[in-house]
Amino acid sequence: MNFLSLDVGSTCCKCQLFSESGEILAYKSEEYPLIGREGEEYVDIEGIFARVKEMMRFASAKGGFSSMCISTFGESFVLLDKNDKAVFLPMLYTDPRGAAEAEEILQKFGAEELFSRVGVLPQSMFSLSKLLWIRRHAPEAFSAADKLLLICDYLGYMLTGERAIDYGLATRTGAFHVGKRAFDGEMLSAFGIDVSLFSKPVPTGSVVGKVRRAVLEECGVAGEVTLVLGSHDQICSALGAGAVRAGDAVDGLGTVECMTAIFDKKPTDARMGLQGYPCVPYAVDGLYCTYMFNYSNGSLVNWFKNRLLHGYKGEEKDFFSYIEKEMSASPTGILTLPYFAGAATPYQNIGAKGAVIGLTLAASDADVYKSILEGTAMEMRLNAETVKRYGIRIRSAIATGGGANSKKWLQLKADIQDIPVKTLRSSEGGLCGCAMLQAVAAGRAKDLAEAAAVFARYKDEFLPDAAMHAAYEGQYKKYKKLYKTIKELTDERV
Repeated sequence: MNFLSLDVGSTCCKCQLFSESGEILAYKSEEYPLIGREGEEYVDIEGIFARVKEMMRFASAKGGFSSMCISTFGESFVLLDKNDKAVFLPMLYTDPRGAAEAEEILQKFGAEELFSRVGVLPQSMFSLSKLLWIRRHAPEAFSAADKLLLICDYLGYMLTGERAIDYGLATRTGAFHVGKRAFDGEMLSAFGIDVSLFSKPVPTGSVVGKVRRAVLEECGVAGEVTLVLGSHDQICSALGAGAVRAGDAVDGLGTVECMTAIFDKKPTDARMGLQGYPCVPYAVDGLYCTYMFNYSNGSLVNWFKNRLLHGYKGEEKDFFSYIEKEMSASPTGILTLPYFAGAATPYQNIGAKGAVIGLTLAASDADVYKSILEGTAMEMRLNAETVKRYGIRIRSAIATGGGANSKKWLQLKADIQDIPVKTLRSSEGGLCGCAMLQAVAAGRAKDLAEAAAVFARYKDEFLPDAAMHAAYEGQYKKYKKLYKTIKELTDERV
């Protein structure tokens, strides 16, 4: 029995074919463009489905599969009419449309009640805010809409004819009652929206149904294929990294850093939502997760490498070999505030500015580079300390993404954050998570913890050094004061 896992992004689709023993049999990745209409950009929903079918065709030729599962990005949705024709294409989560509507939602219900019910506070990114924008600015499309489908349940509907969405992605709509595990009919009714517009919420890993014979024939797939319900890409990535217990966390070190932390008690304090931390039902029954962000992570490293050093690498094979070879073992004493693209959690200030403080003529390029790594590690420590107020404790982390290739960065994170950090055999954690969900659905594993033992395989582990952790304490205390200080200096209203 083979499992086909797919990870669908806004401009790229990836797939891996797994054996039931956890071996990776094949991999494929394809990019596709966004659609431009009247000066705005939209997700090419039909193009995505075409790529999914290409992936199915590819996997069939590489050994076949009996089930499949899809991980997707969140928030974006397509509106279909009764004939399943798209009447409004998916807006990107970065699209600012819906900001005024988000404020109206907040004013109508209040932060305390909203966070208690739907686990998030309104933002323009969430589906409900954008749906209200469509009703106001594209009333014909809103009136014609018969179904609202996020990317995952859209693909599931096209593959099987069944409409199902998991609890994790449902939370990204901003209209899902986390406690009741259902779309909030009372809240939707207050805005004149019929709850039947949304798909049926069910647990992550549920069986959606059999893939339609016409689709299988088009893709050259023999036999029957079961579609297992995937989730938000952040959840699948965390699952594929083996995060199945409270206290586990997965640190995605990409252009943006996102740490997904797992916990077992639903917080009720709305300050958590005001600081940007959602409360999302996790793939493991009884657990929740939240997301901690730093907008300037890999992007900040690339800025330093390309804009300031212009890619200089000395006599080494690449920039990172050069710069990390020159790094000192001790703390730099240079403070880098990594808000070069604004501050995410916990400050939620897109206008925040970054800074590098403490430079002298003795500072080298490697010192400044290391201070960037120190600053990003301190930022995640700040986030981890902040969520402790809400009963969330991070005991260990699994690093994924491009930054996970730097052993020195990961050792810094372990030392500064005082937690062990591990890496995976493959950076495609989301695809592994989808394979785990299929293994449980097929009865090849009794639960996700057992599936993790087969599919989530680790490469390196970095343990915190007590002496280095103590050496960074003074620098970290200063770091925590930086945001307020820099804000006062750069606030244009002063």
